[in-house]
Amino acid sequence: MNKLEEVLNRLVENTNSNSAILVNSEGLSIASVNANNEDRIAVMIASLHSMGEKFSSDLDKGNVEQFYIKTKEGYILLKDVTENAIIGLIANDNSKLGLLMMYLDSATAEISELI
Repeated sequence: MNKLEEVLNRLVENTNSNSAILVNSEGLSIASVNANNEDRIAVMIASLHSMGEKFSSDLDKGNVEQFYIKTKEGYILLKDVTENAIIGLIANDNSKLGLLMMYLDSATAEISELI
């Protein structure tokens, strides 16, 4: 397991989440933990991020730093790591959103130093 995967693994374990994935802005996976359909998820994360950037830009709200989607089954959180890297976290519905965001911020800081 490489250093990026170690950080993602700690994130998943600390948050009791399903999976975490680090992707580039073009939708290619850089590293992941427990990500079924990794390539498909990577493309969707990049697409969502791109749409969020466009939406934010159209509203003159600046760059997107993070966003989340709440579903009946849980959460999908996305956060910028660098200009070209995005981290995605797929969490359970019983997760605490504040804790997810706190651990996601910590993992993002660690990963930004590694890449």
